[in-house]
Amino acid sequence: MTLTVSAVIASYNRAPELRIALTRLMAQTTPPVEILVVDDGSSDGTDAMMRTEFAPSRCPTIRYVRQPHNGGLILARNFGFVNTTGDCVLSVDDDSWFVEPDGLARCVAHLEAHPEVAAVACNIETRDGLVYFPKGAAPFDAPWYVGCGHLLRRSAVAAVGLYMPELYRQGEEKDRCLRLIGAGHRVVALPDVMVYHDKSEKGRKPGMERFYNHRNDLIREIARCPAALLPQRFLRSWIGNSWKNLRHGPRWTDLKVLAALPSILRIGLKHRAPVSEEAYRRWLELARTAAPASAVSTAMPPPHPSPASRERGPELCGSAASVPSPAKAGEG
Repeated sequence: MTLTVSAVIASYNRAPELRIALTRLMAQTTPPVEILVVDDGSSDGTDAMMRTEFAPSRCPTIRYVRQPHNGGLILARNFGFVNTTGDCVLSVDDDSWFVEPDGLARCVAHLEAHPEVAAVACNIETRDGLVYFPKGAAPFDAPWYVGCGHLLRRSAVAAVGLYMPELYRQGEEKDRCLRLIGAGHRVVALPDVMVYHDKSEKGRKPGMERFYNHRNDLIREIARCPAALLPQRFLRSWIGNSWKNLRHGPRWTDLKVLAALPSILRIGLKHRAPVSEEAYRRWLELARTAAPASAVSTAMPPPHPSPASRERGPELCGSAASVPSPAKAGEG
């Protein structure tokens, strides 16, 4: 039986990037049966663009929902999951897309061939030359996927539950994959399925990202770590993130995390449902041994869309001809 795919794209104030992401997704050899765009309270004209260039009369597989205010990436992804119906749920960011036209089809084929796999993690290549997995490697079990490029089996995710909305903007992938592994499922990385992440600077604040990385790692440990390992893991997570903050800054992040400790404890205990010690140790081993990211010094950033292609409207729907292809690692 062929699995159907729903795609969810959460977006906030990235109208030009979203246009490219949608156009490339619809150009897949086997596109999703539905694409739900969750606009998380944008104020940059995203609403007007979606209602004109991607109106239902022109793009019947696309649905657009605008939230009244910015509730955070994770809340938007939860909304998308419960408001779609496909057997699988694809997540790409509003600034990411498959490099090859059959990328999604290959992800679906892997889930069809391996019913024990709950999620496939695509290989991610960023504009600064970072590649998450060695290209050409065989599929392997991974500890987590990356939010900007993965495919989920709906039935498995429905059984373990939605993301913790209190995580707000990041770290949700690790928590969900730990729960999936705890429930006996596999998360598999597909190094040959490339997703290009343009990593738009809009909405990215390094200080905020490091705060939420630190905070959310602690919440996850409280919520999922077995009691026998919790004191050690909580302390190790705090020290590890503190060291990163000292090395990369901003150094006041630790003070913010310390001030947030009461809410960290409250949220973690609210969601506490620890996995088995065996599953937790398995997850830790995968995190230790999974293929590391590698910087590709010869990678060149992809060309940005020309002003003309950004301004073009209706003809973009369903056609990738006017969207530039990202440069692959090693290409000039």
